[in-house]
Amino acid sequence: MASRIPIQNIYYLLVYAWDHLAEGELVNVAGIGSTELVDLYAAVLLNGLRHLLRRGLDQTYLSVESEIAGIRGRVQMAATTRRMLPQHGRAYCEYDELSVDSLPNRILLTTLRRLIKAPTLDTSLRDQLRQLDRSLGGISDIRLTKQAFRTVQLHGNNRFYKFLLSLCELILDSSISTEEYGRYTFRDFIRDPDRMAELFERFVFNFYRRECPDADVKREEIYWAARSTDDPELAFLPKMRTDISVRRPGATLVIDTKFYQDTFQRYKDSEKIHSDNLYQMFSYLKNIESRGG
Repeated sequence: MASRIPIQNIYYLLVYAWDHLAEGELVNVAGIGSTELVDLYAAVLLNGLRHLLRRGLDQTYLSVESEIAGIRGRVQMAATTRRMLPQHGRAYCEYDELSVDSLPNRILLTTLRRLIKAPTLDTSLRDQLRQLDRSLGGISDIRLTKQAFRTVQLHGNNRFYKFLLSLCELILDSSISTEEYGRYTFRDFIRDPDRMAELFERFVFNFYRRECPDADVKREEIYWAARSTDDPELAFLPKMRTDISVRRPGATLVIDTKFYQDTFQRYKDSEKIHSDNLYQMFSYLKNIESRGG
C-alpha cells in the first residue's frame, strides 16, 4: 500500500492532521524522489532546521554555576570562601545565561542524529544531516521519550517549532532499535490501520475547517428520532457521534472517515461496500433528516 501513496500526499496528510499547513508550506517536498518514509522525515527535518538557523534558533535562560571575575547573579559563599577567590577579585556565582541548549532544540538535534543512524536513509540526505549536525553547536543530546515532548513549553509565536516537534514525535513513535547498537529502523505507519485511520480523520476534519471557512465544521452528537416506554432516556441505544459535520444554511454534510487497505469487502466473489459503514451512515442521515434542515 505504501508504494501506491505518493510521498508528497503523505506529507500533506500529516501537515493538515497536525493543523500546521502554513508551516508545512515553508518546507519544499516536491523534489523528494524516494518513496521511503525515512527519507521524507529526513528531508523535512533538514529543510526545517535550515529555516530555523536562518531566522535564529530560539534561546532560553539556563542556570549556570561557575567561577567568574567580579560578581554576577547569586554568590555561592561557601564555594567562594573555600577557593579563596575574593582576594583575587573573583567569586563563584550562580546566574542565568541565555543559551540555545533548550529542550526543543535538544529534541531536534537528537532526532536528527537518530535519522543519521537509519541504515536505509538516502546517502545524500545522510551527508547533509551530518553537515547540519556540525552547525548545531552548544546543543546537548537527550534521551528521547514521550515525557520529553509533554514537558516542552512553547509560546504562541513558535508554531514552526511545534510543527517540527510533531514530526520528531512521529519519528520517535516509528523508531525500532536494531541489533546493532545505536542504529534504528522505522516502522511504516502507513501500514498501521489504526494510526492511519486516526490521521486520516484529523486530515479530513482540518481540511474542511480550513478550506470551507464559511461553514461550521465540527463533531456532533446525533439524537435518535425514537421513543420508548421501557427506556424513555434511550440509554440502551448506542451514541451516534459524527466524525465530521459540515453545516451551511440549508445544507448539512455528514462525513464518516474510514481508512482501509481494500475499499470494498468481498462476498461470494463480488465486491461490496462495507455493510456496517452503510448502515451507520443510513442511521445518521435518517435521524438528522427528522430534525429538518
